[in-house]
This record gives sequence, C-alpha cells and structure tokens, in this order.
Amino acid sequence: MKILIISDIHGDYDSFNKALENEKYDKLIVLGDLFEYGSYYDEIDDSEIINKLIENKNKLLLIKGNCDYMIDYEKYGLYAHDIFSLTINNHVFTFTHGHLYNKINLPRFYGDVFVTGHTHIPKIEKEKNIIYLNPGSIGKPRGLSSKSYILLDENKIQLKTIDRKIIKEMILN
Repeated sequence: MKILIISDIHGDYDSFNKALENEKYDKLIVLGDLFEYGSYYDEIDDSEIINKLIENKNKLLLIKGNCDYMIDYEKYGLYAHDIFSLTINNHVFTFTHGHLYNKINLPRFYGDVFVTGHTHIPKIEKEKNIIYLNPGSIGKPRGLSSKSYILLDENKIQLKTIDRKIIKEMILN
C-alpha cells in the first residue's frame, strides 16, 4: 500500500495537485492547514483544494490544522480529526497537525511513528525508539527547505520534493 502524506498547503492548489499527480497512492493523508488564516467561506466553497479532497474522499484521512477551524467539513461530506492513529506494516503511526501535540508535547497515546506538519520543515529522524516524520509544507516551506511531501511504500519512507527528488529515506524494520 502506498500512502501519500501532505501538510500545510496554505491555498497553493498547483503544488498540492502536482504532488498528487506525481505519485500513485492508495491512501492520502493531509495533515492540515489547507488555507490561510482568515479565509472566508465563499472562498473555500469554490476551492479547487476542497474539490480535490472530495475527489479523494475514499482514500482520504484528513487532520485539522490550526488554520482550518473555520472550515465546516461536514458541509462538503468530509471529516477532519485532531489526532488519529493507524497501524501500517506492524507500526502504529500517529498523525496530528503539530500545533496541539508534537515531539515536545506528546499526547497520552502515540505510536512508534509520530507524524506532524505545522513547522513547514521536513524531517525524518529516529530518537528513543520513536520515528518522527514531518512532510514539510507543500505550499510555504521554511528553513531553506523545498516544497515537499512523504511517500510511504511498504517499509520505505521517502521524503520528496514536488519535483520527485528524494531528500531523505528510511527503511522501517
């Protein structure tokens, strides 16, 4: 199963769509911040981003970002979680945006792979038996990083730019 993990779109439909077109995926996980702070409902209603999420609804796991609390997901037939855990290839992955829970403030329950966005800085690192992942930002990268996403394929985690260049990869044992 291939899983595409994207975060922090911030209204950049073109980059979001490019990442979706780059990869074949069975599941799409979006870690929040679809739009900017202060996006108005009428802007969101006509959004290509919302339409693309609806197209992927059967493959989608959506997490709320700190910029997303004004969105009425049910209006679009979507549901967004604050935090969600999923067992993938004998590993428990915990997904959250990163503004409520993160490496410094872990939730009561978390898996052996902890996945956040929010910082806009991509990473794959292992510390004290926990793998921390951040796909970076597809819309507004920070820290001299590129627009990026994560592709999880079987036991391989790849951090890639939207031009498909592999930045870093890790094999899950």
